[in-house]
Amino acid sequence: MRTLITGIMLLLLLPNLAFAGQLWGPTDAGMTVKEVLHAVDGAYRVEDGGRLATTAIEEVRKDDVALAGEIFTQQFYFMNGQLTQVTFKLDDARDFETNLGLVEALTNDLREQYGEEADAETTQAGIMQKASVTWVEGNRKVRIFLMSMGQDSSLLKVNYQAYFGD
Repeated sequence: MRTLITGIMLLLLLPNLAFAGQLWGPTDAGMTVKEVLHAVDGAYRVEDGGRLATTAIEEVRKDDVALAGEIFTQQFYFMNGQLTQVTFKLDDARDFETNLGLVEALTNDLREQYGEEADAETTQAGIMQKASVTWVEGNRKVRIFLMSMGQDSSLLKVNYQAYFGD
């Protein structure tokens, strides 16, 4: 009977063990809000954070994080109480072409860390322009995403996501 109970307990823990994996810096997929707040210096709780298409909710944030010489806001997204994504959102709104240079700088930095990218594309459809670069490493997907719907400003994010294949 003891073996049966131990086996059942291991099966219940398996999804959490499989989910664990480093996302960014000191954070691991599956961490709780409290664990992220403890691990990330300067991080604070967000009451009305954004929601992703995956239903993950931003619950923790850190301001003024430098990547490739630019300032980003770091956002931590949780699903079912567990960390699933860390996003860096560029604070300075600029045009697509200017940010395309930053995508190249970020790509070079990430290429040194993760090797050659799995996918990279730049597309344009009417006024919409988009660029993305993706790496897959174990149970983590890293993606640079740039999009613009006009000429004045664009959205640039770097996402670190828990990943288990398509």
